[in-house]
Amino acid sequence: MSKKTLQVLIAVVVGLVLALLVLDSTDRNDVDLEAGPLLPGFKSRANEVDQVRISRPAGEESVTIRREGDAWVVSARDDYPADVGKLRQLIIALADASIVEEKTSNPEQYEKLGVDDPAEGGDGPKVFAGGEGFSYEVILGDSAQRDFRYARIPDQPTSYLIDQNPDVPASVGDWLHPDIIDIGSERVRKVSISHANGDDIVIEKSDKELTDFTVLDVPEDRELSYATVGNGIAGALSQLKLEDVRARRDASADATIVFETWDGLEITAAVTSDEGASWVAFAVGTVPPAPAGGPAGDDTSEVEEPPVEPTPDDAAAASNRAAVDREANELNERLSAWHFQLPDFKKNLLVRRWDDILKAADAE
Repeated sequence: MSKKTLQVLIAVVVGLVLALLVLDSTDRNDVDLEAGPLLPGFKSRANEVDQVRISRPAGEESVTIRREGDAWVVSARDDYPADVGKLRQLIIALADASIVEEKTSNPEQYEKLGVDDPAEGGDGPKVFAGGEGFSYEVILGDSAQRDFRYARIPDQPTSYLIDQNPDVPASVGDWLHPDIIDIGSERVRKVSISHANGDDIVIEKSDKELTDFTVLDVPEDRELSYATVGNGIAGALSQLKLEDVRARRDASADATIVFETWDGLEITAAVTSDEGASWVAFAVGTVPPAPAGGPAGDDTSEVEEPPVEPTPDDAAAASNRAAVDREANELNERLSAWHFQLPDFKKNLLVRRWDDILKAADAE
């Protein structure tokens, strides 16, 4: 091979390598650090934000989340607590957002990137974040390559590609703190379901170590749809989360469901229907705890017993009882002022009727 031929080959290889590097750089959309932040000055004031407002297109519900003391609340849901984790992620993403490159300044092209103002028919959310003496606003457009997003500052013509893709839930319900209560079925001793028009169902365990619940008073000549049908009812309060919420209203209950735990917690759920939805109100109290081998005993508090020296078991029982009392007070304080909308599968477990848990009756 001649020296000239070798030089030509080397030049070709170098050219190919440079071309691949350029393509790789284009694919990765490396951030131009000199472009600067999308919202100059916001990062230094992010901790001072006391209100976030997400505006949606006409026909969709907008949401305002504001700070009340040490808490964040959702204004459109009677100041119910907000999901602080989602809010924090949004604020951090906006504070960290840097411009990768400028995009179109032509309003006729905004729709292609999703950066039209929602007040003017755009599809993307407009996010306002501010505090005392400052505020910032940005329209978040379509996602780009999963981790990036298009954005535009309202009243400014230039749109940008930014190096963040903030999660902005579309539903107001998705901004609410989701957790209601978490009582696992292993803790439950008994559940009673009472419907306003009949169909009372009771399930229970006679011993804490049993795996399955027994359905009491099954109608004659009928059979359970399957032997463990009561277990689902007992687990209805496990990891219970809301879909929506409103301030509690006076309303007659369609069904009342009472859960009793082995350690004496009593949770009452009252289900009512209006505005095309079912709502559940909770009240939490205590009952005498049941021994692990059977139901709670009769109240003998009025019978005089000779004084007995307290034992370590007595001290442990008193400590457990105090813990249950504290739990009941905390739950009641947190839940009693609200009506909750539940996922259908959870709500349906609460309002079971006999026809829901029995095999179909034989046709006569």
